[in-house]
Formats: sequence, structure tokens, C-alpha cells
Amino acid sequence: MAKYLCPRCFEEQNMDDVEYICSNTNREKSCSRAASKLPFKPETKSKNPRCDECGQPLVTKICPMCGFELPMGIGTTSNYPIAIIGAKESGKSNYVAVLINQLRNEIGKSFDCSLMACGDNTINRYKREFYDPLYRHRMCAGATDSGEVEPLIYSLLFKRPAKWLRKAVNDAVSLTFFDTAGENLNSLASMQTHNRYLCHASGIILLLDPLQLPAVRNELEGKITLPQENTEVTAILSRAIEIIRTGTGMTDVTKKIDIPIAISFTKIDAVDSMLDPASCLKNDSAHIRNGYFDTKDFNDSNEEMQSLVEKWLGPELYQMVSLQFNHFAFFGLSALGSNPDVDKKIPKFRPFRVADPFLWILSQKGIVKSK
Repeated sequence: MAKYLCPRCFEEQNMDDVEYICSNTNREKSCSRAASKLPFKPETKSKNPRCDECGQPLVTKICPMCGFELPMGIGTTSNYPIAIIGAKESGKSNYVAVLINQLRNEIGKSFDCSLMACGDNTINRYKREFYDPLYRHRMCAGATDSGEVEPLIYSLLFKRPAKWLRKAVNDAVSLTFFDTAGENLNSLASMQTHNRYLCHASGIILLLDPLQLPAVRNELEGKITLPQENTEVTAILSRAIEIIRTGTGMTDVTKKIDIPIAISFTKIDAVDSMLDPASCLKNDSAHIRNGYFDTKDFNDSNEEMQSLVEKWLGPELYQMVSLQFNHFAFFGLSALGSNPDVDKKIPKFRPFRVADPFLWILSQKGIVKSK
């Protein structure tokens, strides 16, 4: 019997237990089920279920455990939950806003793929909380509310050449993005409550603010406006590691975690004066331009970022990541391209290298080609 994993409550269930909501809008043939919007299981089992009352095809699937609207392709396509975590004011919301917009535009064109939102909740939340503030009003996206995490769920459809046919075939994967509030990372107890998805993640993007590092703050003191000091970067990583090990039963600390983790330093534009004039971190990456994950560009930026981390933070962060994870990499990026003013307006909006961590995770999973 086919099973699925709910992308919200992470309960594994049988596909036969999925509930539906009837979306009949035919005024001439009204339906009380459609009017109530209450989920139900059709009495007649079928691969193409229909409403018992009005006979309309049922397409809106609901998880019977938590009531979450499931992706249309649940049970038929591979799902890749991506956890985006970081301390308060590390730039998570701005990062999510730019990444999804680039997937819909530049990345979609370059990698011959198309991003489709799954359900009204994802469509409305992304537009209201991410796209409109940043792209319409040129203001920072608002901080994620603490509490229950509502994921953004998408289908990513690739057009690929078929090996034995003279035509292209479509290959789809489901993507679930969790951007959790920074307050949920302030203690291990809150992480255990709100970040269960870490244990099931296909990849983790850990966003860190270089302006929180003491060495960077000392260098830039009086030159730029520094944010209030927040949770230490190594503390967030330590808590995430403990959550994953506890949730997956990995009690043997000598075994490494197999989830790819991208250690990503945001606001890299703010430390421009501390970078080498020829730094590759000042430029857009080659991935989108080339239409594949460019390993040379990745290696150059990864090595430079590791060198900077060693200089700014010492060996602690690298040692922790390398001893705990099988697959890890370091990234420098900017979701905005310039520091917002006191009113959170963005004077010069030029994101760069935002997609690098995400494309690296897809390359690790074999979803996009690399060379």
C-alpha cells in the first residue's frame, strides 16, 4: 500500500487515508460538501476520486492528522524538505523571498524548470509576507513569527531529454521550505518544539550573520550600523545537531549526519571592505549563467569562505561541521546587496549568490547536474 509523509506534521500514513475537500463551483449543481469546505474521505475508492454528492473530481488533498493541504503530487513525486534556519535578524525572510523569486525567473530559465506553488496557503503567504514587501515596496521582508511553522510548498518541474525518445520528458520534485523564526532557536527546548522537520530535512541552509562575529564587529565598529548582538553561531549549530541526533536516534556520536548542510553567511556586502579586491564573493556565481552547478566556481567560493571563517572565528565552526556532517560547504551571499536604512528601505537592491546553497543541495541529491 502506497504511503506518504506529511510535509507539516511528518506522520507517515497510507494514501488510502488521505482526505479531500470538494471544490465544486458549479452554481447549477451545488454541493454541501463544497460549501462546508470540510475534509472527507470518499466512500468509493478510486485512483481518480470524485465527490460522493456532486460527482466532481477531487484534487485538494488534506492530511487527516493535522489538516494541512497536501501537495498535488504527494505519493507520486519525491519530496525534498529544505530547512532554512538562523538566528533572529540573520536575513531568513529576505533570503526566502529572493530564492523563490529566482526559482520562478532566472533559475527557471537557465535550468529549464518551472516552480509551481502548491495550494492557496503557499501562494498567499509568499506574496503577502515575502514578495510584496521586498519586490513591490523595496522594504525588508518582515521577521517570521515565532510559534507554529507553516511551510511553503512547491513543485519544481524539469524538462529533460529522454534517452531513447526524440522528445523531452517532464520530471517533477516537491520542495518544502521551512523558515523558522529566530526566537525558536534561542534554546534547545524551543527547537525541539518547533523544528521537528530538521530530522526529516533533505538539506539544511544555516544562515549566519557575519556582523554577529566579534572579530568582524571590532573591525567595522563606527564604520557601519551594527545589529544588536544575538545568539552565537556555534550555539545554533550545536542545538540543530542535537535535535537531529535525538530525533533520528543517532546516539553514536562517531557516526556523521548524512543531511547536506550549507553554512551560509548572509549580508556579505556589509563586509566588502574586509574582502580581497579580487574576491569571487563580490560577484554573481556562474551556476545560473551556465545552467548547471559549476564546481569550479563552487570550489573557489567555498575555499575563500572557509578561509574567512578561520580568520574571523578560528577553527571551532569548521571542526564542528566537519566532524558532525558527511556533506557540508561554506557560502557567502547577500539577499539585498546593500544595508537597509533606518526605515528598512533598501537603497540599492542587488542580490547575489543567493541560490548557491540551494543549488548545491540539489546537486548533492542529483536533481541538477554539476560539472
